[in-house]
Amino acid sequence: MYGKYLVLFAILFTGWLLRKIDFIDDKMDHSMNKLIVYFAYPCLIVHNIGSLDMTRSLIVDFGITFVLSLVLFYLYGFFCKGYGKLRKFPKEESAVAEFAMATPNNGFMGFPVALIFFGDKGLLLMLAHNAAMNFFIFTYGIKLLKSMQKDEIKKRAPGQFVKAVFKLIMNPNILALIIGFAVSLLGFGIPEAVDEYLLYIGNISTPMAMIFIGSTLSGYKFKDIIKDRVTIEGSAVKLAVLPLLTAAALYFIPIAPVIKCIVSLGIAFPTAATVSMLAEQEGLEAGIASKILFLSTVVSIATIPGFINLIMFMFM
Repeated sequence: MYGKYLVLFAILFTGWLLRKIDFIDDKMDHSMNKLIVYFAYPCLIVHNIGSLDMTRSLIVDFGITFVLSLVLFYLYGFFCKGYGKLRKFPKEESAVAEFAMATPNNGFMGFPVALIFFGDKGLLLMLAHNAAMNFFIFTYGIKLLKSMQKDEIKKRAPGQFVKAVFKLIMNPNILALIIGFAVSLLGFGIPEAVDEYLLYIGNISTPMAMIFIGSTLSGYKFKDIIKDRVTIEGSAVKLAVLPLLTAAALYFIPIAPVIKCIVSLGIAFPTAATVSMLAEQEGLEAGIASKILFLSTVVSIATIPGFINLIMFMFM
């Protein structure tokens, strides 16, 4: 099990090294991001979900995972807000830090890990977890970030929230999920040549996502980051406190073991890059989110394999 996960981080290190020697630049990073998000992952999702035997129980499991994950994300948000107040996080960093603690990278890292360790069903349920997170981001997360803005910056066009919801619905992963569901439910199957095409393109998503993450981490200085109290505490909450609390709570809920594993694992991933991007878009200091993203990603090399072992022992 550790071997599979270490391979992922060996690829991540390759991305870090390639960026350090200037083999990869900002333009290439941007292009990789777009290729993964808008093309490779959708192909992977349609291929894997479309090939599933979409039974009634599988659809029910998807719905349970989505609803349970959504409820938990709001609880994470409230918990992180209370933690920030209790620990007296600096006012200018509090909202972004709270958002970073509650928002995992369950897409770029979650999809390949779920697929490797839990198969096609694991990927489907991680998609449900990701969909719940996106809903959380564009409701609670955006509202939290706006609460830190000055009055003159808060003014927005009346249709902005509608546009945000539209962007959520038009997320390429969500669209691919809908197509995959339709293919599986209608039962007509994907033509062999098309399915092979989707497989080949989808197979590049995991290594390319790891290379992209490694490349984006190359600009940070580890020594400076570990001196920051909020960064260290935020990473600890992200990687240890929330996952362990989630696993403990789910232990007593009578649902399928694989749902417990995916929902617990989903929150255990490091901070999503989306947090720093949204903070910057809202005119806030995104530095603390980037620091938590970096530290939590580096430390997750050790925590994720151990946590996977733990949840498999608890639930499987």
